Amino acid sequence: MKIVVSEPIPLSADEAFHLMRDDMPALVPFLYDIDRIEVTDRREEGEIVHLVNHWYGDMSKIPGPVRRFANQDLFSWKDHASWTTSTMTARWWLEPRVGAKAFECSGTTALVPVDESSAKLTMNIDLAIYPERVPGVPKLLARTFRGQIESAIERQITPNMKNMAVSIRRYAASR
Repeated sequence: MKIVVSEPIPLSADEAFHLMRDDMPALVPFLYDIDRIEVTDRREEGEIVHLVNHWYGDMSKIPGPVRRFANQDLFSWKDHASWTTSTMTARWWLEPRVGAKAFECSGTTALVPVDESSAKLTMNIDLAIYPERVPGVPKLLARTFRGQIESAIERQITPNMKNMAVSIRRYAASR
């Protein structure tokens, strides 16, 4: 599945870039279905900053039938990103916490100046979901609950991607 986000935000491109690159945990109160984000690694190579952020989803939002098989590991992932300062862009991929590779997600993020106090956030995302790879889910049940499992994972990831601009707007309004 391809997801494209292109939304205006009320911060300069530079402010938004540094917020997303250097202080992503500050957005947690404004993100849909996220309990917390922890920065687990940061490495700088000239104008490129490599980051690993660990995202923890909100388990209370998981549908009832899926909860039998769900645990925090299934709804947690690592965000591996390489941010380039001169272009205000990032290339990233998400690593599911569970070894089963329940999903694959990668993409790019760009912050494009509109004027001195606003920018456009553009994200191009590729997402594939594999419910049959969820540990502890029998293959027959994976087929039976495939739609619900896919929906739960998609509902956890997709809104956060699409709502990043909304979250940044809420963050800006709260300052």
